[in-house]
Amino acid sequence: MTGTDGSTDPFGDGRTLIPAIIQNADSGKLLMLGYMNREALETTLRTGRVTFFSRSKERLWTKGESSGHFLAVREIRWDCDRDTLLVMADPEGPTCHTGTESCFDGRTLFQSEAPSPAFETLDRLSGVIRDRRTQDPDTSYVARLLSGPTSSLLKKLVEESGEIMAAVYEENPEAIRSEMADLIFHLLVTMERTGIPWKAVMEELERRTGRGGLTEKRERLKKNPNPKEIP
Repeated sequence: MTGTDGSTDPFGDGRTLIPAIIQNADSGKLLMLGYMNREALETTLRTGRVTFFSRSKERLWTKGESSGHFLAVREIRWDCDRDTLLVMADPEGPTCHTGTESCFDGRTLFQSEAPSPAFETLDRLSGVIRDRRTQDPDTSYVARLLSGPTSSLLKKLVEESGEIMAAVYEENPEAIRSEMADLIFHLLVTMERTGIPWKAVMEELERRTGRGGLTEKRERLKKNPNPKEIP
């Protein structure tokens, strides 16, 4: 298996095992670690499902073959030395056999006072907002925004945007940080209410990356020359 850069086959005689790190393609969360030989990687590429060589079973093992919780491959990368694989995948259910999303969940060996990684905070907050949908609007602010009139949510978006503008105008870093957090929170609520997932927003940003802002704006106006005004 020769690399696209012309490098030699890292699997040698085919028995060599290479660690494969599995990452959630949407959230960036690390899900598990397994090992692949050449046949496991070729099977993964052919089927689109992560397949390892199980050292305990001494055979190929497709993640999810028993539980149904497969890992659908989206992208695979080599590291710089071509001795480790990074597999970005879409998990179909919990990855860990214990039922957790990741094999690393709830197994903290050390934690500093620094905040959690940004992707984990966003993913966790999105999950909390999703769970609030089923709660009582009389006792849950988020449930009220998700089930109440659209105008209530729109007013909050306008309000939070205005507060950011005021904080920037006053050159107040602490207020800017706080108001931006408020706006991002309400944007996440808006995503849940409208059914537009974080993944779709990131895909749109990726589509625009490397393109001129003025060109992008002209193309959007062509598609929607008369955008509706907020009532």
